[in-house]
Order: sequence, then C-alpha cells, then structure tokens
Amino acid sequence: MNETADPIETKRIIIYACSGCSDAGELADRTARTLSQKKRGEMSCLAGIGGRVKSLMVKAEKADHIVAIDGCPLNCARHTLEQAGFQIVHHLELHKLGLRKGSCPPTGERLAIAAQAGAELIQAIENANEAKP
Repeated sequence: MNETADPIETKRIIIYACSGCSDAGELADRTARTLSQKKRGEMSCLAGIGGRVKSLMVKAEKADHIVAIDGCPLNCARHTLEQAGFQIVHHLELHKLGLRKGSCPPTGERLAIAAQAGAELIQAIENANEAKP
C-alpha cells in the first residue's frame, strides 16, 4: 500500500449506521461519524440505500468494503444493505459489545468502546487485504 496515499481513497471502505431512534441507534450513528472523522472509512447515507438513490447506490457499488453498524439485534443496517443487493457486508453489532438498546445513552465512554470495536473491524479488513497476493 502506498504510505502517502489517502487511506479512504486506497481502501474505499464505506460505513453505514442504522441511526435508529433509540439510544443504540444514536450510538451506532455517532460511532460511524467518529470512524469517518478519523479517516477509517467514509460514512454514507443508509436512507439513500433504502430509497435506492442512484448516486448513493453507485457509491456503495464502487466500495471495496462496506461496514454496517447496528445498534440492536434487529440489524436494520445490514438488512437494508442486503435487500439493496450488497451481500458482502462487514458487520458491527453494538449489542454484542454489551451496549443494549434502552440502556446505552451515547456517553463518551460508550462511544469509545464502540469506536474501538469499529476500528478493530476495519483494521482486520485492511490486514486481510494486505495478505492477499
């Protein structure tokens, strides 16, 4: 990998969050925003995927990797992406980190836990890419 290249351009990792109305959805949204701000990938609009907005669909189609962040076990982000035809989706489920819907207000501590898990998932994706011949 070119060390001087922009990491988003070389990896093309697109991040989608459920962004639902619960505390878990807000935490998923803030996690995606944090990862995007730290240039671990680029956050994009899940509602646009659900609405089949052409420019947003094209962006997802051009992604090398798609990361879905779901706040609760309903997995709305992953399901939305799959229903739009994106079958290979890396998935971060916040409830599996002990961040349960209805009892996880998005505090700095919880955001740090979720963002760390997201960064580790993305690092694993990058490591797998580097291992490919």
